[in-house]
Amino acid sequence: MPATSPPMGSNNPPSPGVPLSDPRSLEEYFRSHFSDLATEAKAQLDDAGSAAPRVVEGAFRHAWEERERILTPQDLDDFLHEEVRHGAAREKSRRASLHRHDARGAAKAAAPHATTTLDVDQSWTHLSHTLHFVPDETSTDHAQEVAAVLRHDAAGHVAEMAKKRSWKVPIAIGVVAAALVGGGIYYVDRLGDEGAITGALNSADARTHVANTGQLAIVTLDDGTKVLLSPESKLIVPKQFGDVMRAVKLEGEATFTVTPGKAKPFEVRGLNTSTVVTGTKLTVRAFASESSVVVVVAEGSANVRVGDSVRVVKAGQAVFVKGNAMREPTALEVQEATTWNDNKLTIANRQLRDVLPLLKRWYGLDIKVVDTKLLDRPVTLQASLDSPKEAYTGVEQSANVKFGYEGKTMVFKDAPPSKKK
Repeated sequence: MPATSPPMGSNNPPSPGVPLSDPRSLEEYFRSHFSDLATEAKAQLDDAGSAAPRVVEGAFRHAWEERERILTPQDLDDFLHEEVRHGAAREKSRRASLHRHDARGAAKAAAPHATTTLDVDQSWTHLSHTLHFVPDETSTDHAQEVAAVLRHDAAGHVAEMAKKRSWKVPIAIGVVAAALVGGGIYYVDRLGDEGAITGALNSADARTHVANTGQLAIVTLDDGTKVLLSPESKLIVPKQFGDVMRAVKLEGEATFTVTPGKAKPFEVRGLNTSTVVTGTKLTVRAFASESSVVVVVAEGSANVRVGDSVRVVKAGQAVFVKGNAMREPTALEVQEATTWNDNKLTIANRQLRDVLPLLKRWYGLDIKVVDTKLLDRPVTLQASLDSPKEAYTGVEQSANVKFGYEGKTMVFKDAPPSKKK
């Protein structure tokens, strides 16, 4: 938690329009919205409705972690509803996974929220302890007791062998075991749904849609979502797509027009990112050769996740992801990712070596360069996708090369020096 955040009970009022300016404003928002969000979570959890408080707590925990990017109450509402939907899906997947491995263990893991009563005070206590707003005295007492017991046991091990075992030892063991179980459940909660989706996307029965070189491909998914694939792009759709999960994997570039009004959110996975939306139109660029992802939202909003970091991207906004870092893309990076929707190819300051595959991808132009020194020259251009000539002419002008033929092979050569008048 940043040092600038005032403590609970501070007399400093929240900044106008900022929903999560301090812990007090978080508590007020949590208490006023807990009931509605928990009811929403229960409706999506089916027979796992007892986990609704934990789902809401998780949504607020993520909102607090991302509060610097949540600037208005509407942003916060959108973020929380999306997180509740995503958290409910994770919880159902987690329970299904635990049930498959150990039905009794799954029942015990649910114990912290076994009651179906929605107790806002209890949930706020859980959340405030998780965020370290107040010290967890119970955990401290237990930890001290465990440490004392273990020290005593180590010092007097031989002498105690013949004595009756102290009742403190099983309690200490129980505390440690509970802590381990609690930690394990947390990670299963975070990773269960992701693991199920990953398995389904990597399964041999997943469907793969491919756009060939120089061609676009239109894919209509079972939920009505329309996908426009750019050339040499692949869309992987799990067999369970629909009622069980609405996730796809993209290798390349595509524009999605997502059908709204579905119980589960729609998710696009590209490289190390997960983009979750409801009713949204967006373009995602995720080529492995570029080691980066660009997400541009035209309508609605999206939550782009990398590891534990989430960024809300609203209509007219975009995000550029490289490794685990997220930033706003430049105007040219946005154009590179999107102008193909308007039948234009944009290339922004790329080396000729990287431009040659783009000319082949979009136009089917297999152009060679014999003089390898030319491959380092930068290229910036914009050309109609209907005009191969406009594309290679743009390369000529930008990289100072000359297009021609050697036999039947298309080549770029170094442009001759211009004649002085």
